[in-house]
This record gives sequence, structure tokens and C-alpha cells, in this order.
Amino acid sequence: MLILVRPHTSLLDGPRGALRLRREGVRRAVFPVDSDYARHPFYGWLLKLYGLLLGGYEVRPLDTCKPFALRELSALLKAVRPVVIFPQGTGLSDPNRPDKPGVDWLIRRTGCAVRDIWLS
Repeated sequence: MLILVRPHTSLLDGPRGALRLRREGVRRAVFPVDSDYARHPFYGWLLKLYGLLLGGYEVRPLDTCKPFALRELSALLKAVRPVVIFPQGTGLSDPNRPDKPGVDWLIRRTGCAVRDIWLS
């Protein structure tokens, strides 16, 4: 299942989304995270710990601007792992920005179930 979380307006949206998914019973989801944060000595460790404690969530460093990142997400979805993404990408100042085009490609390629979550 591909879980689309909107809008992405804060760096705390990932932890907020993970907490909401935990409350809804979603476990073992993969959260692709910007490589700079996921590999940071402190923030990367903190994100991994938070994810493990909440529901066995996995933080994966991925550069979403590269095509191989989408292929990796496609492989995870085909392996029936829940994947959580922020389809609007970065650009936190505008909550009404459109989804990135790779989201539609990912859905078409995998034929996976899609679930929208709106953070308020």
C-alpha cells in the first residue's frame, strides 16, 4: 500500500504521520527520507529510533529527484511493504502545491492500493 501524506508543511510531518499510522494499526511501513536527514549523525539516529519505537517503521535515505529512488519504492510496494511518502515533495512554504509527477508513475507501475492521509 502506498500511503500519501498531505500537506507537507513542516519537518515534523514525518513524525506526526508515523504517530497517526501507529494509532491506525499500520506497522512496518517504509518512510523514504531526504538523504541529508536520514544519514545525519544525530537526526538520522533519532528518526530511526522513533520509527522503531512507534511501529517498526524503517527510515530509508532516498533522493526523490533520482529515478532509481522511484524504482526502489516500486520494489518495496511489489514486495507488499507499506510505503509512506509526501507526494508534494519539499517546498514546505506552500501547502497547496501539486503532487510531483513521480507519484502517478509509481501508482501506475505497481498497481498498488493507495491511501490518502491529511494532516491538519
